[in-house]
Amino acid sequence: MSTVQTTSDSAAGANRLAKFNAVCDARVVPVLRYTDASSAAYAAEVAIAGGCRVLELTWTIPDVVTLLRALRDKHGDSVILGVGTVLNEDQARDVLVAGADFIVSPAVIPGLADLAHAADALCLLGAFTPTEVLAAQAEGADIVKIFPADTGGPKHLGALRSVFPSVTFCPTGGVTEENMAAYFAAGARIVGIGSNLYGKEAFAARDTGALVAQIQRTREAAMPTQGAARG
Repeated sequence: MSTVQTTSDSAAGANRLAKFNAVCDARVVPVLRYTDASSAAYAAEVAIAGGCRVLELTWTIPDVVTLLRALRDKHGDSVILGVGTVLNEDQARDVLVAGADFIVSPAVIPGLADLAHAADALCLLGAFTPTEVLAAQAEGADIVKIFPADTGGPKHLGALRSVFPSVTFCPTGGVTEENMAAYFAAGARIVGIGSNLYGKEAFAARDTGALVAQIQRTREAAMPTQGAARG
């Protein structure tokens, strides 16, 4: 049976910090949730062509582990790859063994952060209430995913941020190019954007040029203005 490879505490800490900084610097993380692997693979390549260096695949993609390995083989360490919608330790082990740089869960699931850290990977745990944010912190989450973000909106995130100013928040679910500025202003360090990152008609037509241009526009709009404080 495959096992998660571990590294020394000092090396792991430095590597995780580098990954953490890279994820935060990305500002926008594409969340790829598709019902067929070919569409997910195409979306990933479009995102990379648009300049994205951090991608989140989801466990709901058929045979996501194979896709993860294929992207890693093709792009190496130039792209930070994560897998989301991880709901248990078995799923976490599978993607960590396959080389995931981070795992994401929509909830606070005990043990996931320990598994991720043992593999020199980051862990994002989902939360919505103050109690859940505290629980995610207690479990060792590197980043707290606010999900579903659009249920409470930027005001909800801002309220959480006022109580937990040191927590790194990533709202996901209903975030768009049009509303992401409000989430950043409310205290998000990163945002996860799913299908809203891709124009539906352009994606159906596999209009790569239009899709790449849209992603580049979204990424540019997400970057903080020069001299501005980062969220």
